[in-house]
Amino acid sequence: MSPFDGSVVTIAIPTIASSIKLGLEAAVWIQLAYLLVLTVFLINAGRLADLHGRKRFYTLGFIIFTVGSVFCALSMTDLQLIFFRALQGLGAAFISANSPAIVTDTFLRSERGKALGINTMAVYTGLTVGPVFGGILVQNYGWRSIFFVNVPIGIVVVALTTLKLKENTPGERGTGFDLPGAVTLSLGLASTLVVLTLGGVFGWVSAPSILLAGLSVVMLFLFLRIERGLVRFPTLDLSLFTRNRLFAAANATAFLSYVAVTGVTLMMAIYLESIRALDPQTAGLFLIAQAVPMALLSPLCGWLSDQFGSRVMSTLGMGIVSVGLLLFSELNAVSSWLDIVLRLIVVGVGFGLFSSPNTSAVMGSVRQEKLGVAAGTLGTMRFMGQSIGLALLGAVMAAALPTQDLLAVFAGLTSGSLAVGEFVMGMKNFFLIAAGIGAIGTLASTTRGQENTSNAGD
Repeated sequence: MSPFDGSVVTIAIPTIASSIKLGLEAAVWIQLAYLLVLTVFLINAGRLADLHGRKRFYTLGFIIFTVGSVFCALSMTDLQLIFFRALQGLGAAFISANSPAIVTDTFLRSERGKALGINTMAVYTGLTVGPVFGGILVQNYGWRSIFFVNVPIGIVVVALTTLKLKENTPGERGTGFDLPGAVTLSLGLASTLVVLTLGGVFGWVSAPSILLAGLSVVMLFLFLRIERGLVRFPTLDLSLFTRNRLFAAANATAFLSYVAVTGVTLMMAIYLESIRALDPQTAGLFLIAQAVPMALLSPLCGWLSDQFGSRVMSTLGMGIVSVGLLLFSELNAVSSWLDIVLRLIVVGVGFGLFSSPNTSAVMGSVRQEKLGVAAGTLGTMRFMGQSIGLALLGAVMAAALPTQDLLAVFAGLTSGSLAVGEFVMGMKNFFLIAAGIGAIGTLASTTRGQENTSNAGD
């Protein structure tokens, strides 16, 4: 539900803009409000669930998400839609922070990777189906249908979780919620995410960007200071990074993987539509070549990590991703369709090998009472990595193309040889940088420590 909704709205933005007269900034904030609230509240949502019960907050997340969907569908102005997209993001934070934790808490260690692989497959299925199904809904039933479709799903899930899901025993009884840490972390992550996403719009050395960057540094510094001893029960136990090598290395690798891979889909969508003149539906079918192996391989690779550990699978996967990104740098304006599909498949296979074993490593490296925080931390790595990846794409392409040519190519309005040549050179530079980041991620993956041989679910 959450990945589907995150991807489906992208397809509907032009229709929404026409329907309720959105400006460019409002269109950006429709996506940013969701991503911002989701990212900011992940760790805090995981901490609350660890303290007070995962079933309670998982169910609450679906209720909030479903209610937010109804009001998104009924929105008549841009401000209403932005506000209720933020409400959806809050619900998605409670869902995303608890889903891997519930799976980890439920299954034996010997089945954890396979179970998390199935959970990961659901995420990639949502990302794959979103643009295709969203296009059908928008074209035939209008943009409000992409939000209404969440309502029956949400009702069914709330009923199932209420009736069938067992509540875990809340950990660390007698501990309190770290409000100062939660506030400083939220403000630090929010300002970081906004400046990364909108820095190019504001100007990287403009007053808003500098102020946001300064706020980010100050808030994150205060958060670290608070967590190091100013509170009895910290939101994020920093020893997870300083004393748990597996947790630190797997999270660092996840962060680098999303920085490297996030721009692939957007870059290839622009390339296929603007440079190769494909219609959006056909371009979307090409992009499925990357998503399908990711979805299919996740359960298998999760099972293999149960047998052999995460180091080999995750490192091999990141290595294949890096090779795929390097191969992408060789594309030009007349590359064959087979060349394009094969490169998409290589990256999809690599990420399919990497993702579920790495997730299993993170979730298996902490005690039961820290599972929600672990899931929230991993989710934060994902969304911050995605934001930096998109900012990197924008910066590299802005350096390669004059502003007018950049806007024209991104809008699919040019076939001029100069703009196409510059775009291809910018694309090459982007994929070379992404491949380098992927290589660093591969090295980071090799530094993970010894895997736990027992788990709270055993």
